[in-house]
Amino acid sequence: MNKPKIISLVKICAFAVFIGRAYQLYFFGGPYRAILWDESLLTPIVEDVFNYTWFEYATSSPVNSWIEGFTKLNSIIFLMAAICSLLWNQIKWQPIKRFFVGLGLWLLLLLAICMVKDRNYDFLQLFEMSIQLTAPFLLWKGVNMNPKNKNLIFSLKVSIALTFIPHGLLAMAIPYRPGHFIDMTIILLGVNETQASQFLFMIGFLDVFMAIMAFVPKLSRYALGYMIFWGFITAFARLISGFNSDFIASTLHGSTYLTVYRLAHGILPLIVLLLEMKRVKQPLKIKMA
Repeated sequence: MNKPKIISLVKICAFAVFIGRAYQLYFFGGPYRAILWDESLLTPIVEDVFNYTWFEYATSSPVNSWIEGFTKLNSIIFLMAAICSLLWNQIKWQPIKRFFVGLGLWLLLLLAICMVKDRNYDFLQLFEMSIQLTAPFLLWKGVNMNPKNKNLIFSLKVSIALTFIPHGLLAMAIPYRPGHFIDMTIILLGVNETQASQFLFMIGFLDVFMAIMAFVPKLSRYALGYMIFWGFITAFARLISGFNSDFIASTLHGSTYLTVYRLAHGILPLIVLLLEMKRVKQPLKIKMA
């Protein structure tokens, strides 16, 4: 694969993350209330700074409208970041594309923090976002995609491992197993709950094992190949498991974005595999202008 195609994968990866999250926030909202409605966290600010009682704040229509407006604004910023990512080389004004992709990157991090808070401080959720944060960072930073740069490849593998290991641990029910994992497995494979649990444990173990094997030189290509396959499979599983032929439009509306932003889980391992195979002879520089 030549240089432009490698760079295109980076841009597509960032685009998929941003456009999927933009769709999510615009139509389905975000987990921001996990922090903005946390009484123990915000009471001092609400009462001492704004002179509201907590009850007045929590039941205020203007506050609720502000949160909804903030969510919509984030979705618009993600949309702009998606456009800038996809048209990175075509947009000649460097400050504008760096601004939107950089701001989108910070908002992705904020979204991840809110997800952690929303799920009772489950920090595995934060680590799972590492791949989704990496591609926008590569664009924003203008990283030199040199296949001979061992530090770059190692860093990308760390990012991938930080997504696959937590995902694997959750599939193994460590510390818990999300209910939708079981539901998707039952729907897709037509098995019972016990069989679904056994399958998920095995797959979870493979996720962790392959993430570790990606750092073993002679085995890394096989591990990355598995993660490419499994990254795309788990992304499309959201779409397939939620599909209903009687309500095509509504099920596509409710499931497609879940697949889109998870495409990065297959694209980034593909980028690393291509770099490792040294199919690109010269350093790849993401153009900043």
